[in-house]
Amino acid sequence: MIKINMFLPITPYTLSISERIIAAQTHDNRKSRKNILINPHGLNFNKDYWDEVYIGSASRKVSDKKVERYINFSWQIITFLKIYKQIKSLKNSSLDFYYVDLAHVLSNSIFFGFNKIVNMYVMEDGLLNYYKVTLKNKMLDKKNTNTFLNYIGLPSRKFKGDITGVEMDVVNGQYVYFPDLAFTPKKSIQIPFKKLSYDLIDRVLILGQEPIVGLITVTSYLNSLCNVIDDSLIDFKDYKFYYKPHHHGKNKLANKFLQKKLGEKLNIIEDNTPIHMLVAEIKPSVVISFGSTASLNLKLILPEKVVSRVYLLRSSVFPINNEQETMFFKAGISIFELDCNSKG
Repeated sequence: MIKINMFLPITPYTLSISERIIAAQTHDNRKSRKNILINPHGLNFNKDYWDEVYIGSASRKVSDKKVERYINFSWQIITFLKIYKQIKSLKNSSLDFYYVDLAHVLSNSIFFGFNKIVNMYVMEDGLLNYYKVTLKNKMLDKKNTNTFLNYIGLPSRKFKGDITGVEMDVVNGQYVYFPDLAFTPKKSIQIPFKKLSYDLIDRVLILGQEPIVGLITVTSYLNSLCNVIDDSLIDFKDYKFYYKPHHHGKNKLANKFLQKKLGEKLNIIEDNTPIHMLVAEIKPSVVISFGSTASLNLKLILPEKVVSRVYLLRSSVFPINNEQETMFFKAGISIFELDCNSKG
């Protein structure tokens, strides 16, 4: 009997985890399973892993303007409804469901609307899997939103507890990179990964955090980036620098500044592929971020001698997050603080 696995990743990062989970299946298991990809955000995927794909083009763009957020949400709902109708024939099929969080409308609708899901698994989407986050202030926290979605055919539901639903008895487990540190560690499952081994090269990898512009000004972000580079040029004077913009936000925001600051030392990575899938080609000896989840994952897979640093921004909009700092500390990543001014 063929077993159905349904995956609903919502970012390139969670898609890469989906494909790692499938890649870890034995050959015999792969033959006895049907892997279905629900891909509402049009992510690039490896066709070799998927037996069936339902694809859309819903934007994941994050705007600091309320009107734009509601417009983006409306377009997402149109895509989600179309895909939900396409997969409705699977509603009464026995299947395993792999998803990211239940604030995502389509994930929520499948979670609560499909009748015969046998097993449910959460897939890590960053630091939020390491401390409790709820639906508070999310779209699905609003009664009117859920009433409307149910009326048009998306059976969404408000619920209590962590945003992933991992505390619910019906959720079997969560795939994370650091099982012992995750929220609800008893349900945590190690994401399959391979430790890299290479001779260290004089290269610094900086992970951008462009989406924070909107919470702080462009000037504040570039000033913070300038401080990071100034520190790095003292400690790693003759190194080459690789900068990877965040896959959300304005990915060319810092280009001119970086080119002026670093000149021929600079390489900008324009590929949107998750960094842990590109890092073997870069072979950095230093990794620096503004508190990115990716820095944790890279710490796990890179050679032990690679230097890892995070610069945590401090302002009224970036209060101290003890859970986050504990994660970096336990992972063996050096923590630095940077003052920055909030927008306005």
